[in-house]
Amino acid sequence: MLSEFQTLEARDPRRMHRVTQAISQLLRHQFLHVQDRGSSALLEVLLRPDVERLVADYFEVAGYRLVVRESEGWAGILPDTEQIGHPRMRIDETLVLLLFRRLWEEGIQEGDVERYGSVMVTLNAAYDAYQDMVARARRATLGINEFKALVTALDRRAIVHMGDIDEELEDMPITIRALIATVAGEEFMAHLEQLLAGGDYQESETEEPVIDLDDADEEEVA
Repeated sequence: MLSEFQTLEARDPRRMHRVTQAISQLLRHQFLHVQDRGSSALLEVLLRPDVERLVADYFEVAGYRLVVRESEGWAGILPDTEQIGHPRMRIDETLVLLLFRRLWEEGIQEGDVERYGSVMVTLNAAYDAYQDMVARARRATLGINEFKALVTALDRRAIVHMGDIDEELEDMPITIRALIATVAGEEFMAHLEQLLAGGDYQESETEEPVIDLDDADEEEVA
């Protein structure tokens, strides 16, 4: 594998630099989205079959699967749970992820779909929906600042995008990206909904949603 990187470096240093940037971005944030600053060129280089294979082999050694979805404008790495098991998340983080998956599905069903399959909501509307969700689950509600901090964490991973705050309305737009359907798959959603309905879930952490790798092969992978 090292020799392949060296060959690419010798043949096309500029492309190798982009490959290095793409790997670094994925290592730091797990996902990249074409609409984020600086990510368009990185996704473009990953769409080249030879580069995708090289980068996929690189992450496979570490127990991760590279997934590239050109139609949805994103690329990401997801754990191969047969090799490294399920990552862990705090229950509050998982509930916020569940919330945005629900809101994304509602937007899709209502036909409010933006480019790359994204759905627009606002921070205040999302927080209202969150309060309703956790109240029905008989769980303590996070304050707005704590909630916003968790949304910011999703923004850093490119799962959502937070727009500029409207000072007059004290609100901000949030773009929920289609990749959330991959991050929080159907099996995970059903499991978490069941736990919430019964109130039987861990207080500290839960398994992070991961893609079904068999399903990934059936989807568009550039």
